[in-house]
Amino acid sequence: MPLTPSRGLLSGGGAVVGLLSGLVGSAGPLGAAIFLTLNLPPVAYIASEAVTAIGMHTVKSVIYGSTINLGATFWPLALAMGGTMVLGTWASKRVIERIPAKRFPQFVSVLLIAIAVQMIITG
Repeated sequence: MPLTPSRGLLSGGGAVVGLLSGLVGSAGPLGAAIFLTLNLPPVAYIASEAVTAIGMHTVKSVIYGSTINLGATFWPLALAMGGTMVLGTWASKRVIERIPAKRFPQFVSVLLIAIAVQMIITG
């Protein structure tokens, strides 16, 4: 489904992604699909997605952390997962830099389809 990048798409898409993420924990690949409409270079696409994810997850941590007791084991686990995600991002950047820019949207689309199929199969 071809979408044209616009302020409305980004604002509406951001609101929907934030709402779904707040309600069920994750909006899945919806945000990735919205960012694809911007036709950014591959590394800029990943960086933009990452910055919005950091903002959203920081807000979620503050909100949920203020209403529930996350426990003493939560923060070390969160930091370990965050560190692992940084290493994964670094490794992915090296792969992304080797993919031709014109092929990158196709690569992401295939991954989004694979994720959707996996979600349908496993529920």
